Amino acid sequence: MRTTFISTLTVMNSPRNALPRLQSELADASKELTTGRRADLGLSLGVGTAESVRLRAEDASVRRYFDGNSAMAAQLERTQATLDDMRTQADKFQQMLSSISDADGAASVLQQQAGGFLDALTSTLNLTDGRRYLFGGINSGQKPINNLDEGPGAAIVTAFNTRFGFDPSDPATGTIPAADLENFIDNEFAAMFEEPGWSATWSDASSTNLRSSISPLERIETSANANEPAMRKLAMAYTMVAALGTEHLRGSALAMVMDKARSLTGTGTSELISISTRLGTSQNRIEAANSLMQRGLDTIGKRIDKLESVDPAEAKTKLDLISTQIEMSYSLTARILKMSIMNYV
Repeated sequence: MRTTFISTLTVMNSPRNALPRLQSELADASKELTTGRRADLGLSLGVGTAESVRLRAEDASVRRYFDGNSAMAAQLERTQATLDDMRTQADKFQQMLSSISDADGAASVLQQQAGGFLDALTSTLNLTDGRRYLFGGINSGQKPINNLDEGPGAAIVTAFNTRFGFDPSDPATGTIPAADLENFIDNEFAAMFEEPGWSATWSDASSTNLRSSISPLERIETSANANEPAMRKLAMAYTMVAALGTEHLRGSALAMVMDKARSLTGTGTSELISISTRLGTSQNRIEAANSLMQRGLDTIGKRIDKLESVDPAEAKTKLDLISTQIEMSYSLTARILKMSIMNYV
């Protein structure tokens, strides 16, 4: 005859054997109450788990676009600020050109100031965020622009000497007829600011701007580059005054150089505004894409909540019930352990 079901050991162990299961359920119930989510999705949803996984993956994918858009928006904002600085510098240079005269020393001062504007322009075009150059185009790992003394200056002196037989710094520059100097500026000098001369002498940037995906269905331009016509015109205007012996010019030759520099600066400033407008359009498109994707995320979030979330009141009731069962199990086990036949003898 079996006594398993009525033995003292069986009676004593029955409440205790239930404790591991109750403790596991208590942990799950506590997790659900804390997170508001089902503790075991696979067990709770069954075949519906696949939909939960798909929605989670879609949510993560969209959030990666948000992260990328945030970085692109910051880069565009910095580029816009830089373009504003370029325009401010160009406006200052334009004002100086308008006030120049044949007075002794005036042209020399302007020549020095033009050199400062050129240095500021090249420094701006070589801005980097530590990972890539802002105006490098798709060649963002390479410094975009050479300074005047890194090659372009020597090329200008060589071309000038070849044409006139002396360097721009020679006082004889003041004897060059205005028509001859203008011809040099329109041909040999201008060629250094057009392709292929610009890339051979000044620039290592790419003329192709960066394009980035801002949503699953949209790619846009998110940069400007140092080869933009605006940058070349400003560089030409500053270099013309800084490197062609302006300090020695007088009369019609000086007036001609000033007129050309003013024209180039004005056109370059207008083209900077066009670049700023283009990038502003990209900024607006990023904002619109983020707004659209946010609505999609809200929809995904609601569907995930419907699948995975638990009722807080129900979770609290479940936790309390399990806690009560565990306490009863401990209490019952203790009472059984205290039972003795001696109490009935």
